[in-house]
Amino acid sequence: MLDFTGINCVNCRKMEGQVWSDPRVMQRLKDDFVIVSLYVDVHNVYIPRQEQYFSKTLNRQVETLGDLNADMQVSKFGANTQPYYFFLDGNEQRLAPEGYGYDPDINKFIKLLDAVKEAYNKGGVAN
Repeated sequence: MLDFTGINCVNCRKMEGQVWSDPRVMQRLKDDFVIVSLYVDVHNVYIPRQEQYFSKTLNRQVETLGDLNADMQVSKFGANTQPYYFFLDGNEQRLAPEGYGYDPDINKFIKLLDAVKEAYNKGGVAN
């Protein structure tokens, strides 16, 4: 599970505090998912100069970890809001056709997690 988030993201903290903290959600996340949190607003951690590049998508030089994560989110996944979750298999193929943005509906999130797990087990994409 890719978790595009931000240090200063209010809705990210709401999802973590209101949805992720639900025991049913937390159990699924612990048992069935590897979460990679990619912070898009970390601008004090610079990537090595030889790895910096100009992003056409962002229309600026990618110099920081936050820039790198933001560029990946926009260019690879077509989203530019946080929180935004994408579910991938070990080959970086999507397990759900769309990402999941801010939506504090716990049952809806559980349904998605269950569908993604089922898709992973079947080697396909969740409906």
